[in-house]
This record gives sequence, C-alpha cells and structure tokens, in this order.
Amino acid sequence: MIQEKKSIGIVLSGGKSSRMGTEKGLVKWQSKALIEYSVKCLNSICNNIVISSNNEDYNYLNLPVIKDEIANCGPIGGIYSCMKNISADYYYVISCDVPNVPTELFKDLFKNIREADLIYAVDSKGKKQPLVAIYKRSCFLTIESELLNGNYKMMKLLEKIKAKEYLVTQDLKYYRDNILSNANSPEDLNNL
Repeated sequence: MIQEKKSIGIVLSGGKSSRMGTEKGLVKWQSKALIEYSVKCLNSICNNIVISSNNEDYNYLNLPVIKDEIANCGPIGGIYSCMKNISADYYYVISCDVPNVPTELFKDLFKNIREADLIYAVDSKGKKQPLVAIYKRSCFLTIESELLNGNYKMMKLLEKIKAKEYLVTQDLKYYRDNILSNANSPEDLNNL
C-alpha cells in the first residue's frame, strides 16, 4: 500500500506591519490583497492551507486562521503554532508579502529537499529566505526548543537543523527579477 505524504501550506501573516502602516496581508496590489497571491501559490500543491495570524480579518478567505500559541515570537512562533495544531509530513511556508513567488519554486524545493529537514530559497544576491521554504515534521521539536529558550531568530534556527539552501537563479524557467522581493512598505509595494 502506498501512503500519501500530507502537506500543509502555511501563509504567515502575523507581523506587526509597522513599516506598511496597516495590516500587510490585506493591502491591495494589482486588485487583490497580498495574502491572496501567497494562498494561490500553494493552493494546487498542498492538501490544506492555513493562515498564521492573530487577525480575524483573514476569515474572508474561508481558510483556518491559527493564532500564535506564544505571543510576540515572530515567524518562528507562527510556524510552531501551525505545526503544533496540524499534523503533516511537510509544511510549505510562505509569508504574505511575497506576491511574485510562483508555485513552480515550491515544486523545485520539494524535489530537492531529500534528507534535509528544511529547504529554503536563497536569492541571486545570497539573501536567505526561510519564509519561502518547506519544513519537514522533524523540525518541530527543534523549533519548540528554540521558542521555549527565547530564541526567536529564523537564521539561528537554520543553524540548528539540517537545512538546505535552494539558489533561485536566472536560469530557472520561471525566474523574474523580483521573484523573492517582499513588500514591507508602500514604497516596496510600488517597486514590485
């Protein structure tokens, strides 16, 4: 009997959005809320999608909204809360502010994860993007330990687990200059 691996999409939208000045995921870009691009990216490749947020305004998406179990921990807290509440083999993680990430990038991440516990995108300038990534269930205890010890930095987490980088380069068919650009401010949004 073949057992299908379960994958959950996690769209992170729990930040303070201080530079944007309003709830970032709900900001309109090209006629849709930013979060809708991230949901669409994962829709065809995940069994289910959840929103990591403490804001009930995302209920309009008709997706489960999972609140932080531990407050003020940043993205690692959102990932932890989703992993704690939903069992899966793979967690496809994307932040709500990267509207140009194509589904094909996540397909490539999945093809290349192999023995790693986590695979994440790295842009052509070498910037690590642990919020465009696939986390295996095996990461959970390390994430929990980091949180309980007050370590909330994503880059520190990458040092503690078997993480693999996936370089997003111009030779990829789906590549475009702003593929991993995020919108933290109105100016960033205008430059997408």
